[in-house]
Amino acid sequence: MKDKLKGLFVGLIVGMMITGATAMAASGTSVNAVVKKFDVFLEGTKKNTAEGLIYNGNTYISVKDIGTTESRQVTINGNKLYLGKQQKIITENQAITILLDKIKNDATKYNLHVMVEGIEGTKYSLRAYEDFSDHIATYGFYYVDKYTGKVTKYDIVQDKEVEI
Repeated sequence: MKDKLKGLFVGLIVGMMITGATAMAASGTSVNAVVKKFDVFLEGTKKNTAEGLIYNGNTYISVKDIGTTESRQVTINGNKLYLGKQQKIITENQAITILLDKIKNDATKYNLHVMVEGIEGTKYSLRAYEDFSDHIATYGFYYVDKYTGKVTKYDIVQDKEVEI
């Protein structure tokens, strides 16, 4: 009986220590802030009521509430926040089509094919090539900006992008 009581006591002590450590780790830094309802006006007209937070003299209202006030959709894409229309992103297939349209004459003359090599920053890296029965011959390397559709060519000799 003493062993069972001893085991129960040790179990309770260990459990309290774990719970206390977890609560202490989760507590972090405490701040003093005021939660308050705000009437949100746009161009002098009340559009919405939103709950905000006042901390260190700054007022924080959720972006969603501001978007609602503006009658705009709020979207997050990666680390970008959009109010209203989200910036359209060109797909890989669209980038290939854009490039083929830009080099249409040579693409037809040399029967060029295009493949996506990868993504560098905001640009698709593309390779235009001729496909022979025993090898492929690279015609050129190009970039298509995912947001603007602007096409540039990589000049191997000058080691830089050039406009085409």
